[in-house]
Amino acid sequence: MEFIPADEAASVITDHGIEFESPDEDHIYLRMRDGETVLHHHMAVASIECVPREGAIVHEISEDRLPDVVDRLMHKLHHSQLLLIPVGKWRSVFDVVAFSLAANEEWQEIDAAATVELNSRDPLLADTGDLNLLCELVKALMSDSEKPDQGLMMISVGQPVVVEIVPTGGIRLSFGNPAIADELAEVYTS
Repeated sequence: MEFIPADEAASVITDHGIEFESPDEDHIYLRMRDGETVLHHHMAVASIECVPREGAIVHEISEDRLPDVVDRLMHKLHHSQLLLIPVGKWRSVFDVVAFSLAANEEWQEIDAAATVELNSRDPLLADTGDLNLLCELVKALMSDSEKPDQGLMMISVGQPVVVEIVPTGGIRLSFGNPAIADELAEVYTS
């Protein structure tokens, strides 16, 4: 994984029909523009309050199944590069996963190199070789985060897909292609 300047990711974001939405200056969300081919899915643990996007198909996941579903989702999604963008600043994400990923050497290398990026939202580019680390990062965020600015959005470079990890225990997915939505939905509907 490596940080890249935001302007290098801008073309992928625009090409996938994704726009920025900001309720305040501390939080930025990436949302796929609604259209006839855009579908929204929402996965959440039943006991957790996590508001789905309007019109989303909601899939309830038991808390004990969530880590396995996240792992399988990341494996299906990670056929190409992924852009990771924090809802807040990177500092919030790095701080919340520090304990859970303290023994992960790959994460420690990124953590050491991130000192100049902590107060930014510059994307972190994950390659296919980063899959295990990416799975560990998402699981750590799902179990340890509590505040909106600790959320993380992932954009598939090769497919029109936006995945938002919501700190309260949910995952919002937006698809620009119904076939991709059906393929990924197999992970959380089976």
